[in-house]
Amino acid sequence: MTGRSTMQIWITGAGSGIGKSLALGYAAGGHTVIISGRTLDKLEAVRDEADKLSGQIIPMTFDVTDDDTTDSSQQLAALAPHLDLVIMNAGACEYIKGQTLDPAMFRRVMDANFFGMINTTNAALPLLRQAPSRPLLAGVCSLAGFIGFPRAEAYAASKAASRYLMHSLRIDFSDFVDVCAINPGFVKTPMTEQNDFPMPFLMDAEEAAERIRKGLQKRPRELNFPRRLTFVLRLAQFSGGLWYALMSRQRQQQLRKTSA
Repeated sequence: MTGRSTMQIWITGAGSGIGKSLALGYAAGGHTVIISGRTLDKLEAVRDEADKLSGQIIPMTFDVTDDDTTDSSQQLAALAPHLDLVIMNAGACEYIKGQTLDPAMFRRVMDANFFGMINTTNAALPLLRQAPSRPLLAGVCSLAGFIGFPRAEAYAASKAASRYLMHSLRIDFSDFVDVCAINPGFVKTPMTEQNDFPMPFLMDAEEAAERIRKGLQKRPRELNFPRRLTFVLRLAQFSGGLWYALMSRQRQQQLRKTSA
């Protein structure tokens, strides 16, 4: 991606799903990958899975919701001389129940998905500034942030906020780092297993990770996939009230079934 044979990479939320697949893919390419999450056992299992790969995977516990990143920055500095690439992948998803908005639930989701990116960025900045060539900071947002979805007020709002954050950071930090907002569609991960609705164009985590690795080589402002779902949602944005009429009808049918 940067022209060097190997990179120093940090990936959050790498104990499973997209983060795990990204870590294994980059390690297979000979890179050194620091993986973080809250559960050390999961991270160590990913490291063990990469034992025969040409690169190296280093586990590090890190809670993205912790605003004090001093210790995390020091841990990173002890593990790598600099960072060429940071992929902020950690996140959470919860849906509203009925027509009740639970502030505590919204805060949990925003803490993980939005403030988690702020905390990760703060922890990574010192080592990003030490990179010998221009580094890349990427955040996994979501196509869900493009338009309203039923029950997704907390999740989609947090992803829309994260996407905006990435766009603003690309401007304010343009003197030393490139920034990319990654917006995947539905990906088969432990987080999406809770979904009780159809997920069009669902893809495996391995395929999503491969698209991300290839896409980041071009350092785009945004990386949106799959194209078909992106096209549908872009079209919905310009459809007037049609999308919201369809979604509202679907949601009211669900509420009637629940109350019956």
